[in-house]
Amino acid sequence: MKFKLAVSLLFTLALFSYSNAGLSGLGLGIQGGLITGYDNPGLENSVLDQYTNFELKNNMTDIGAHLKIGTLRVIEFELNADYSWKKQNIDSTLNLTFSDFSITALVKKSVSLTSLKPYIAAGVGLHWLAYSLSLGEDVVGVYLPENKSSIGYRIKGGIELDFPVFPFTPFVEYQYNIISVSGDDIKYNSIIGGITLDLP
Repeated sequence: MKFKLAVSLLFTLALFSYSNAGLSGLGLGIQGGLITGYDNPGLENSVLDQYTNFELKNNMTDIGAHLKIGTLRVIEFELNADYSWKKQNIDSTLNLTFSDFSITALVKKSVSLTSLKPYIAAGVGLHWLAYSLSLGEDVVGVYLPENKSSIGYRIKGGIELDFPVFPFTPFVEYQYNIISVSGDDIKYNSIIGGITLDLP
């Protein structure tokens, strides 16, 4: 609860300060990586109610895009859109598919060290979670958590390689995510790499 409150407070304060700051740059980019430590107790327990000896795999593939908005106060705002998914065999004929599409708004602070720019960021977003069980090509009617939208919280830190002569900036970052759902929250880590194209 303290984590969620801290992220929300940071994001709110940054939005208030934005009205007094000017734009210093825009960027548009793509990213991708691996989700690890995916912990979704509600989904795992729902499948265990029907199939014993099941263990939810804790890694997923993630791809996405982002929009960066810089300000004169060296605070940046980011809008991230991400899609992650996993297809897992429950037995020889039955497959579980789970996915997460999210849009997250973040406040980002970076420090310039020549061409290296370490940064930290925090934000709040909306996640659309989807689950299904399929037997071959047919979806089967076994109970799973309801497909719905949920509030999520993200903190991240990373490093950008900022070369002024090039119009693009590669980066690598670590993310920690929490999604608020009924019962136990969903939690996971992400290792993400990508590139941002600086817009004129």
